[in-house]
Order: sequence, then C-alpha cells, then structure tokens
Amino acid sequence: MGKTTRGKNIKKTPGWRGTCPVCSRTGVKLMWTNSNDQKVCKKCSSK
Repeated sequence: MGKTTRGKNIKKTPGWRGTCPVCSRTGVKLMWTNSNDQKVCKKCSSK
C-alpha cells in the first residue's frame, strides 16, 4: 500500500485531529473515547 493512501478513511471523518479535552495536547488524533464518551487522544484513553 502506498503511503499516500494510508489513513484515508480516518482523515475523511471531520474532527479527527485537534486538541484533547483532557490533557490539552494540540495536533493529536482524537480517535478514542474515554469513560465520558468524549473523543480523546491515545494517551488519555488508557487512563
């Protein structure tokens, strides 16, 4: 698979990258949900 097509489905969803509401990190992928059903970064999803 070429590098240009990797993550194509993720990037089509709106709001897939931004600021994490828990740790306030900017420019991270918001693909996971925490116990409050918020979209959070990977680091905060395991907390």
